[in-house]
Amino acid sequence: MISQRVALWALGYGLLIWLEAAVIIRWAGDLIFVPDSAVWTAGVFVVTAWLVFAIGWFFFYTFQTQPRERAGAAIVICAAGLVADAFLTLSIDRVFPDMTPAQERLFAAWLAWAYGIGLVSGIWPARMPRVPA
Repeated sequence: MISQRVALWALGYGLLIWLEAAVIIRWAGDLIFVPDSAVWTAGVFVVTAWLVFAIGWFFFYTFQTQPRERAGAAIVICAAGLVADAFLTLSIDRVFPDMTPAQERLFAAWLAWAYGIGLVSGIWPARMPRVPA
């Protein structure tokens, strides 16, 4: 079970991370999603995995989240962003006007990857440095 305090902070944190990612992609999406470069795309996905784990660890460290609350917190963090991204992708042509269809497909795959890793960060690894065990 997740406490109300952790749930509210997780909701706010998830929306903050979503907003930061949306703004970065809005202004630098052409540099992030390069359909013609498989190596660059693989690098973006690897860096994303590392960054998402770091984002989860930062939350768990900052709020000293107990192990029994981590999965719930990860779900709330990801759910906030997923709901916001659902509305964002409905207007993808207006929000990201310079994205090509190939970049939109990479963006969709990147979203699934990032949220999947975000959910996993709530249950693995079981022990994290400076986070309650």
